[in-house]
Amino acid sequence: MRRLPGPRRGDHASVVPAVNQVELHPYLVQSEVRAYGNEHGIATEAWSPLAKGGSLLSEPAVRKLAETYDRTPAQVVLRWHLQRGTIVIPKSVTPSRIAENLDVFGFTLTEADLTALSSLDRDERTGPDPNTFNVA
Repeated sequence: MRRLPGPRRGDHASVVPAVNQVELHPYLVQSEVRAYGNEHGIATEAWSPLAKGGSLLSEPAVRKLAETYDRTPAQVVLRWHLQRGTIVIPKSVTPSRIAENLDVFGFTLTEADLTALSSLDRDERTGPDPNTFNVA
């Protein structure tokens, strides 16, 4: 992971952030970022937790788990986030999808399921890369 130039050596903040909001979904697992946050008491919040609803929700592994648990692919991915300790606030303007997104507490994914979803990691973003965004 490439780091952008930061403050001068010796400069530092005196307050540790409580939450780090990063793009996070099974196609972009962000293991290093999450580990750093865990080590420093920084909660991770998923930005674009469903990868903008694109190909992730059609992914065969996700669809298979959805069938297994009689849930939607979105519910499976949201449950993956929750079981990994990620703060997740999915966006929707559709009342039925909002209700569906809240109904993720009646089932639990197995460790094998969590691993299968995490193994979909492609380091693939749906938004800008913060390491190169707006860099001249």
